Amino acid sequence: MSDIFSRQQWLLALACMPALLLILLFGFVTDHLAPCLIMLGGAFTVGFGAFKKFSDYPLAPMLIVAVGMVASAWLGSLVGNHLYWLLPVAAMLAALCAWMAEVEDALWWIVLQWSITLFVAAAYPGGIEAANHRALLIMLGAGVQLAAFTCFQKAVYRAQWTLRHHGLKANWQRVRGDFHARFRLGRYGVYAASVVVLCLVTVHLTALHYGYWAPMTALIILKVSPRDTLTKGRQRMLGTLGGCLAATLVVHLNAGHRVLALISVITAFAAYGLQNARYAVFTIFVTATAVLTIALGGNPEWKAALERSVATLMGGGLAIMVLAFETWVAGHLLPARQAAQLAKD
Repeated sequence: MSDIFSRQQWLLALACMPALLLILLFGFVTDHLAPCLIMLGGAFTVGFGAFKKFSDYPLAPMLIVAVGMVASAWLGSLVGNHLYWLLPVAAMLAALCAWMAEVEDALWWIVLQWSITLFVAAAYPGGIEAANHRALLIMLGAGVQLAAFTCFQKAVYRAQWTLRHHGLKANWQRVRGDFHARFRLGRYGVYAASVVVLCLVTVHLTALHYGYWAPMTALIILKVSPRDTLTKGRQRMLGTLGGCLAATLVVHLNAGHRVLALISVITAFAAYGLQNARYAVFTIFVTATAVLTIALGGNPEWKAALERSVATLMGGGLAIMVLAFETWVAGHLLPARQAAQLAKD
């Protein structure tokens, strides 16, 4: 509980807010809110990197996730045109994400964000021009977040925030050592890739516009332990439903776009600050922020809320089903096969 009220946690959350406010303000002033909302998504995600520890260089997680998100946005816009290209690319990223969980939590989070960016971009496919446009907007949003965050941090933590570039190389050597010692190509990556492929095929068949929340949910909740997967899946589903309901109620107050923008900034701030709270509580604010920004773009929030809820249930359900099947196979069929082999010998 003390982590929730940590002064450091909320100061970091506060440091992430200027970028979001600047992007929204620019969108309203120039009357180009739609592209600014894509920038906002990039800035919002990159901001979470401030809470990750990867090296002595404080911006390392933010920089690495930003570069990968730009590449994923560009690639996702292109492969989203063809399911037979999207599936292998998504499967490889999902397997990599699962394997990174065995190496370093920060690396898992980074690859997870790359994967999510790919899923979202694939839902808005286009040609080279569209891919370049989306990648550029993500890059601009990430750049604004990095610049604004650095300025704020230097003002608040002037002594603490000396950027130590030499530390990055030393830390990378340690991570490489951990990688070779702990990296295991096993069933975890296989069923992560399988669940993501199943989700994408199901979304394609059902034509859910916001169906990218299905593979996203599956990848987030999948853990090696079935109990951990079930626990996180339940909290993710409850949090998503709660966030969708709250955002829909706010939109139906008809308070205007500027009020919606202000509330979305508040929910984003809460999402940053409540990362150490119960996962369901954290998910409520992340979901509410996403649905409110969709409403800002002029899309029906009730449709977004409904489809995101359905996609979340779909992704969570498929993840739990596949993991349960894999656990049953490992617990029943494989021992039986081993016993039969021993009997022959």
